[in-house]
Amino acid sequence: MTRRPEPVEQVTHALEQGRRRVRLGATAPAHTVRGSQSSLWDTITKLRAQARREILSFDDTSYLLAHDVPDPIQRRGPATLRAALGRGARVRQVTSRAGLLADQQLGAIVYRSGGEARVVDAVPLKVSIIDRHTVLLPLNSTVLADGFQIVQDPSVVGALVAVHQHLWNAGTDPEGIDRDLPPPHLAVILPALASGAPDEVAAPRLGLSPRTYSRRVAELLKVLGVHSRFQAGAEAIRRGWL
Repeated sequence: MTRRPEPVEQVTHALEQGRRRVRLGATAPAHTVRGSQSSLWDTITKLRAQARREILSFDDTSYLLAHDVPDPIQRRGPATLRAALGRGARVRQVTSRAGLLADQQLGAIVYRSGGEARVVDAVPLKVSIIDRHTVLLPLNSTVLADGFQIVQDPSVVGALVAVHQHLWNAGTDPEGIDRDLPPPHLAVILPALASGAPDEVAAPRLGLSPRTYSRRVAELLKVLGVHSRFQAGAEAIRRGWL
């Protein structure tokens, strides 16, 4: 029996085929967009404003936290998706359990605002697909705010739509998961705790004082029923929180 390629393999193959088509002159090269995070999001906002039917995406809010994307920039993403919903477009997001956990305060996964979402073990990369015609691919694979490519090669777009559909079909409704997640003020602590960053480094990233951060870590240990930060990481993984 032939093994079905994993989503990451499917995405990698699609992008390699797209680059090959560019080399052969069969399609136009992707347009690379760089600049300040604010100017990049100005461009993304204009592109998403063109969506009339749907926006499909792979989204993982934990990537934003890992890259220290400023809060005002983080909030521009969900604002564009809610605007699309307001115009009558459909928004379908595939996220990970860790992404759903990290998203409790931001609300970048807009299933509570009229969008739809599915939760899988891991998303292969950050992707935004507009009307099955235009794809936004981050240069670093995870965050659009650090630069991205605009791809309109039909073969690449079609392949990424197929991967999105495959993961969508395999995913779980977030409504059945978020009831089992920790409170939002503790959820944001988990990625920082897992990174092993010292309190004086992790706290400012979350807009907290070291004292408040330490207090919330202690509260998290109590919620998890463990006595050390190492045990907390292991228990969080066991519960699917990381």
